[in-house]
Amino acid sequence: MKYAEFNIEKNKIEFLNSVFGTESVLLNGELVSKKFSFSGIKHELILNSESFILKSKYELFDKREIELKLIKNGETVEKQIVKADKKHRIYWMLIGIGLGVGTYELVNLLIGNLN
Repeated sequence: MKYAEFNIEKNKIEFLNSVFGTESVLLNGELVSKKFSFSGIKHELILNSESFILKSKYELFDKREIELKLIKNGETVEKQIVKADKKHRIYWMLIGIGLGVGTYELVNLLIGNLN
């Protein structure tokens, strides 16, 4: 899901995040960084021979916001705060419930076989 877009001169930097925590950064439609993260990570990219960092920060149990900073030479060029998709939380709750029930059943099965 696309969360944010930064426009630097005539270039477009896009930040995407999947349900499973895969963050992607596109530069003019081309993938330049793809990393896994639950709470945020730094993505490095080169634009017009200059280094940029797109830093994401997400606190799981806080405001449900993703803070994005585009940094050039150690200085923040642009900062955006976007709301996290509610569907992501619902999917993770369902996965957690499924894992909990599965673990409970597995433990019961193991204990039953020991007796």
